Amino acid sequence: MLPRIFSNGKERSSGASLFHRLTQSASIDEVLEDLRGIAAEKGIHLHSIKVKRDGLEREFKPPNAVAVVGRISELAVRVQGGQPHLVVKYLEPMDGEIVRELEYAAHLAAHRIEILAGRRARIGRAVMGGDDRSVVIDELIGESELMREVRKNIVIAARLNLSVLITGEPGTGKELVAHGIHRAGSRAGKPFVDVNVAALNSSLIESELFGHEKGAFTGAHARKIGRFEKADGGTLFLDEIGDLPLESQVKLLRVLQERKLERVGGIESIKIDTRLVAATNKDLRREVDEGRFRRDLYYRLRGYRIRTPSLREHPTDIPIIIRRCYPSVEFREGAMELLCHYDWPGNVRELRLMVECLAAKAGGRMITTDQVRREIEAEQSPALAPGNAQCFPKLREGETLMDYICRGVLAIYEIERAHLGSHSAAAIRLGMNRTTLYDWLEWAREHVTK
Repeated sequence: MLPRIFSNGKERSSGASLFHRLTQSASIDEVLEDLRGIAAEKGIHLHSIKVKRDGLEREFKPPNAVAVVGRISELAVRVQGGQPHLVVKYLEPMDGEIVRELEYAAHLAAHRIEILAGRRARIGRAVMGGDDRSVVIDELIGESELMREVRKNIVIAARLNLSVLITGEPGTGKELVAHGIHRAGSRAGKPFVDVNVAALNSSLIESELFGHEKGAFTGAHARKIGRFEKADGGTLFLDEIGDLPLESQVKLLRVLQERKLERVGGIESIKIDTRLVAATNKDLRREVDEGRFRRDLYYRLRGYRIRTPSLREHPTDIPIIIRRCYPSVEFREGAMELLCHYDWPGNVRELRLMVECLAAKAGGRMITTDQVRREIEAEQSPALAPGNAQCFPKLREGETLMDYICRGVLAIYEIERAHLGSHSAAAIRLGMNRTTLYDWLEWAREHVTK
């Protein structure tokens, strides 16, 4: 058995959980030692552990390897979709459930080795000399089956010349998937143009998408090239497509069907060769059934569908995400477990914001369980406690009640918009129609600026 020491010679604490210690290991030997310890703790007998990196292989045999008799199973862990990085052979236990914990530990070990070795996964990679292409998206972190499925779907979608519909909650990486499809496909050298439909003024959506001619409407002082033309030959990504008004849906459908467009105020038909990728956090089938989204457009968009899972569906990826994004941030025993059990309504976006906040408050020290618990409780508690006047901000000098209410409307909107990542999601959270919320915000801003 290897000695239990850090690379600086200090003895390692034996009180911390092995999963926690594994994520803090200071050398590859320590990673493998902790992985063996977890297996022993779960009653799994290891046969061997093999590390593969950059063409080199190292194999480690635990002390009880000779005594292992029975059916040997193999667990091969890949880091970000590449070649097997860690191969663990073990005696198959009677209880198959505990193998999941060994698999979880092996993924943590592989990523810790990757961090210790200082290797950075590339954004994209093409396999030359054949028709197969693969892609590694550095920001789409995770080794759960769900995240592997997302990366597999990116590769498949990149090979096809179909429209792609990406569905998922805010903060799950829909835009990263769109970028991955573009980078892995034959259009990688052409423009990638992204548009957040919900952020566009409804009266100017068609001008933004299709462009306009000079004099087409008041304020159109010059010809404008639309997003479709800018993306010609490449990819146009329409985020929050579920917020596209019905009248604009008709024109979008015509462009997709005919592969040509007319600028607003123009008569010339312009041919386009643009691959459309759309994303939404809405259930478009329900939107279709309730008359808010055209059925024919829905079927035109969903040529190939990809769903980005919510973080609560793959919590085993949480330590991996944190280690990849914040390798210098350290957690005490129990703190990481709290993060893994939180349901993360804002998904990866919320996770990263919380870890950054925790790290800033810790000031370079190890983050404790109590700090994580307080942060989660603060996130779950209402911003303003009803009936407790001390929780409300004070009136400003000369501010009226109406001024105060308008300021509150804008503040609450900004908090929810930043937290959830989109205007539409904020509107749902606040129990309002997105256009009604726009009216409220416009009214509040006008009142505050008077």
